[in-house]
Amino acid sequence: MRRAIARGRVFPQSYSTDRRYGRLSLKACALFPLMWANADDQGRLCGDPEEIKYATCPNIDHITKADIPELLEELTKNDLIKVYDTSKTEAIQILDWWDVHRPQWAWPSQYPPPEGWQDHLRYKRGAKEVVTQSWPVSGETQNGTQVIAQVSNKVSSGEKPAPSPTTSALLENFPKAFGRKPNSRELAYLRDIEKEISAVGGATAEQIRDAFKEAAAQNKLHLSYVRAILLDWLGVERNRSP
Repeated sequence: MRRAIARGRVFPQSYSTDRRYGRLSLKACALFPLMWANADDQGRLCGDPEEIKYATCPNIDHITKADIPELLEELTKNDLIKVYDTSKTEAIQILDWWDVHRPQWAWPSQYPPPEGWQDHLRYKRGAKEVVTQSWPVSGETQNGTQVIAQVSNKVSSGEKPAPSPTTSALLENFPKAFGRKPNSRELAYLRDIEKEISAVGGATAEQIRDAFKEAAAQNKLHLSYVRAILLDWLGVERNRSP
């Protein structure tokens, strides 16, 4: 099974005003987004300092391998990560992962979850089967422990899947921004946009809302403009839409 690290994963905007993030040293502020970008689909990384240095910031000279243990302690103290032991190595869980991350797919982690943590899985096994567990994601964290509503354990490809969070956000914000429901051609285009941005890690519901708001503010009431905004925010080089 592949190590599921999404290309184009976005660091959440909410940390701009998060007091925990604001209390970090400059080195910790620099390291945490790099850990976020390199975490697997369950928000985990290897906890070995040498591995963290090699995987997240090999070319950043002012963060050395010797700095990593102290920076991890700082991130732990501010309730941003949890460092824990597994049978083979230490691992790291990003604590806010499921509060703000809403992917379309989430593969299993190579590291077991920390005690009291609920994984959320939705991945393809073979050509005709989709495996799910505790999906879609819902709930909140309390004292670093996830409180999650249990959903389904497994669904075959013959069952109609629930709309992805990206699809829901696109459909919800279209009439708010454009003042009408999408027609059949626009619905097809929305599906294309969902597939395109999901392929590069997905956009948050907040990003999709803001993209529609910006399109409305600029009086650019067409989906190609919304698509262009989202791809630019995700750092994706794009071709012109059809």
